[in-house]
Amino acid sequence: MAIQSRSLTYDDLERMRETRNDRLELIDGELFVTPSPTPMHQDISGNLYTLFRNVVFESGRGRVYFAPLDVRLGENTIVQPDLIIILHDRPILTTSRVEGVPSLAVEIISPSTSAYDSVRKRDLYAQHGVPEYWLVDPDAETVTVFSDPQDGRYRAEQVMSDVAVSATILGLSVDLAAIFAPMFAD
Repeated sequence: MAIQSRSLTYDDLERMRETRNDRLELIDGELFVTPSPTPMHQDISGNLYTLFRNVVFESGRGRVYFAPLDVRLGENTIVQPDLIIILHDRPILTTSRVEGVPSLAVEIISPSTSAYDSVRKRDLYAQHGVPEYWLVDPDAETVTVFSDPQDGRYRAEQVMSDVAVSATILGLSVDLAAIFAPMFAD
């Protein structure tokens, strides 16, 4: 949800973070507050991180990071995807943040972030040329893989319910049953 009407800068964002504990993002100068993740969200994120790390980092092809980590896509656009992969062909990692487009971005939706992640963030990642975007839906137990960004839109979209397979990172696939394993006993 947007909470600011004037265009903000990265410096404004940094000042706000000194006095707030909220997860704040800036999209085209507009401030967004993302709610704290739930335990289920954290479990899914941790499972994905472990699997991504096994494929990408352990093979020496790149790095895997989880939120909160700033990804600066533009002058006044700083987001914190739930997970990102940065392959070694992208020299965008600095000591304080990511300065540019990651190889893959992941958002895990919740009822309060569904529209934000499935529309606003999807369009933002496509406009900035993020090669692949995974939208993880814990309720539906699906992963939608968006890829092939052209002219500010993703040209390919595939909803996966058994195994999520990367469209751009060779050998990256995830068994969704393991990702969405029940956390609590009924």
